[in-house]
Amino acid sequence: MLTGPKTFLLRCAPEFAQELASALEVYANAAYPPGRSDCAQVAHQTLMESARAVRAGAATEGGAVLRRRQRSHFKAAINWYFGDEGPGAAAYRDPLLRLIP
Repeated sequence: MLTGPKTFLLRCAPEFAQELASALEVYANAAYPPGRSDCAQVAHQTLMESARAVRAGAATEGGAVLRRRQRSHFKAAINWYFGDEGPGAAAYRDPLLRLIP
């Protein structure tokens, strides 16, 4: 659900919220490790902030408000984490991708 020109609202079952938050955290650490460029560190921090928002709010009635410009990062994280190379269970990949507008 889109909430404004720069954000969207994510609501999902607690299980999906936890899996998505884990995917975002692990992806942020793998794709943007410490010691990289300033831009990479900003990307790392914003993904970690989004993971915290998902973990805290996506399974609640109010949902988690996330930045629309991060959708490509969310999809990349889901595809990697729940794909052949990542540690997540593949069964979560498609349902989580459908949650991202």
